[in-house]
Amino acid sequence: MIMRVMAASMLTLSVFATVGRAKERDEAWLSSRVRQIKESDTSGWSRIPWTASLIAARQASEKENRPVFLFTHDGNIETGRC
Repeated sequence: MIMRVMAASMLTLSVFATVGRAKERDEAWLSSRVRQIKESDTSGWSRIPWTASLIAARQASEKENRPVFLFTHDGNIETGRC
């Protein structure tokens, strides 16, 4: 749910941020994009092996020889409220 809200927000911001291009896009296009985003699979974040601490992330990073992606969040990601 949060990913859908974030995607719709980013879409809205990108449309209004570029005034010249925003005029070219009509209501039908916007409705179509919102529908595509709502129907897309946004559960990819739940398949990431998240850790609760930076120390645990560093240990997993070294073990798997992969980089650490630091994501901070204040709120409940399931409800979409940050």
